[in-house]
Amino acid sequence: MAELYPSIAQCAIVAAAFKILLFPAYKSTDFEVHRNWLAITHSLPVKDWYYEKTSEWTLDYPPFFALFEWLLSQFARFADTGMLKVSNLGYESWQTVYFQRASVILTESVLVYALHLSAVPIHTPK
Repeated sequence: MAELYPSIAQCAIVAAAFKILLFPAYKSTDFEVHRNWLAITHSLPVKDWYYEKTSEWTLDYPPFFALFEWLLSQFARFADTGMLKVSNLGYESWQTVYFQRASVILTESVLVYALHLSAVPIHTPK
């Protein structure tokens, strides 16, 4: 198999570097959506996740994604507990911004690793 150029790793490094440069940049609506989902999954019992109406950004993704948000919220509490309060609508401390941006980069690195594994041939010629 011919070598790919640029490699998957090179593309991932450039993409991560670009995202790091944009850490202090604008925040889209998705920023508050995900902050609210972190708060919902961290602060409320599972039975209330899909019924919480404090924000217009209700949790409306499938259960696996809600569990993923819950997992992220377990780490978010070490960055800034303020982001995990459902009533903190519009909350955006720099710790929250950096946590959310870093979690995107880390999550994408898992995706890149899976892509790398799938791109490696199953049977290598001898």
